[in-house]
Amino acid sequence: MRHSKQRDLILEIVQGTNEHPTADWVYTEARKFLPNISLGTVYRNLGQLVANKDLNTVNVNGIVHYDAFLANHQHFQCTSCGKVFDIEISTKEFVSQIDTKTNHKIDKCQVQLFGICEKCKNN
Repeated sequence: MRHSKQRDLILEIVQGTNEHPTADWVYTEARKFLPNISLGTVYRNLGQLVANKDLNTVNVNGIVHYDAFLANHQHFQCTSCGKVFDIEISTKEFVSQIDTKTNHKIDKCQVQLFGICEKCKNN
């Protein structure tokens, strides 16, 4: 994959936030630096970054969000405010148990948890 100014900017934008942004959010941010960038260019480059394993995706209520945190981790989504949080807890034992019980070979595990975040719980 060749480097381009647009792709580098898009990756930098996603890496520069702790949020899990949508393509529309990335597009809005990218226009601050490249006013002529198109939404199609943002979508195309996000797709290439995912295919190249520079970004991951998280499905939130049927909407694709992008994640630059590539280490093995889980996600917690607040059912009140909708915010998505990264959680770093090892899934090795969980995956090992499934491997043993089902005789499948698991290559990747994505766990998505739902509940009320600390901020919403305290309000």
